[in-house]
Amino acid sequence: MGVDVGGSSIKCALIDLNTGAFASERFSTPTPAHDSTEALLTALATVAANIPGEHAVGLAFPSVIRGGVVRTAANLNKAWIGQPLAELAGRRLGRPVIAINDADAAGHAEVRYGAARGVPGTVLLLTLGTGIGSALFIDGRLVPNTELGHLQIAGREAEKRASGHAKIAQGLSWDAWAAELNLVINEMHALLWPDLIVLCGGITEEPGKFLDKLHCEAQLCVGALRAEAGIVGAAFATKISSAQG
Repeated sequence: MGVDVGGSSIKCALIDLNTGAFASERFSTPTPAHDSTEALLTALATVAANIPGEHAVGLAFPSVIRGGVVRTAANLNKAWIGQPLAELAGRRLGRPVIAINDADAAGHAEVRYGAARGVPGTVLLLTLGTGIGSALFIDGRLVPNTELGHLQIAGREAEKRASGHAKIAQGLSWDAWAAELNLVINEMHALLWPDLIVLCGGITEEPGKFLDKLHCEAQLCVGALRAEAGIVGAAFATKISSAQG
């Protein structure tokens, strides 16, 4: 099972790890992002209960995750910092849980099944949602927990400029938002020189409104799995953990 905790909703589904396709209906519930840790765990249990069984759970979470422990909480209740997410969620769900950064999960999905499949060299994936998440791969291997959305670019955090939320909150036109996104991706390119940059998140469902306005030396594309990449990549994380174990 893949579970993706986003800024506005928690989504889950069973995933066929051979193909990356959904093997069940997708279920969702609102994310109590700034409520107590207990409230979020309850929401997790509520949405996961739609899929009975003992399936291992991959849990994509908007935080740096190290050893199953939450280390940052930019868009969550700060009480999450230091909490053993994998352990707490596993106890609540009654299933084994692997916790992973949400952008890293989306990256795994695109590298394994989507737009970056078979792409050599350096791949940078950006999730453009409540904030900006980043996932960095070198020849298919993840560099975990990059936090490039918090880069300072001309005096402002990248995600304050060019996240999906920033476009809505600031009332930016597509042209104005694309200009901000150009600043962000070119600053990241100057630091990392990726061969491919993959853009994901709900806002990328309308690529015709912005993609041709972006200009970068790296190849640019929209993710093949779009807003579902987090769920798929979270499920795939259970396979990685099993292989490593």
